[in-house]
Amino acid sequence: MKRVLILSLLVATALAAPPVARQLQKNQMAKMTLKAGDPAPDFTLLSDEWQTVKLSDYRGKKNVFLAVYVLAFSEGCTKQLQAVQAGIDSGKIDTNDTEVFGISMDSPAANAAFAKQGGIHFPLLSDMNHKMLKAYGILKTHNVENDNYQWALRTNIVIDKRGIIQLIDEGDSAVDPNTALALCTTMHKKVSVQ
Repeated sequence: MKRVLILSLLVATALAAPPVARQLQKNQMAKMTLKAGDPAPDFTLLSDEWQTVKLSDYRGKKNVFLAVYVLAFSEGCTKQLQAVQAGIDSGKIDTNDTEVFGISMDSPAANAAFAKQGGIHFPLLSDMNHKMLKAYGILKTHNVENDNYQWALRTNIVIDKRGIIQLIDEGDSAVDPNTALALCTTMHKKVSVQ
């Protein structure tokens, strides 16, 4: 109970104090292990419908848009995922060419409830053991009273059909995924023209 309360206070403090949040983001960005042009590490995660999803299953078939969010039901994460959903609904992301996933440390059941509440219709994946977040270098650790708490760094990642990362937007820029949406549109048009 104490840990849940402390975690809730940390999230509330981060939301209420943007200068502190920006400083934490800068520190974490310096530790980011991947960049555009790198091969995307493979992962296998459970969806909100308890289905296994493996990134490499899309290689050669579809581009992949990963919207990594901090915590289900939080304000920034709701905005981020609803903006991605709006990109799908508006046709900026052609789901015949690009697969879209949300990823967090939340359980499949929590992600299912979050998707239903937020009107999210793309799969939300659970990285409860943090393997994907560690492989991508987007797991944040904060020490509070000698206890470590971890959560995902908000990130949008676009991976092409070859499995190469084309874009990484982190922190505040990931709440508004317009850069990632534009890249998905551009990548789709390039394939359509060829």
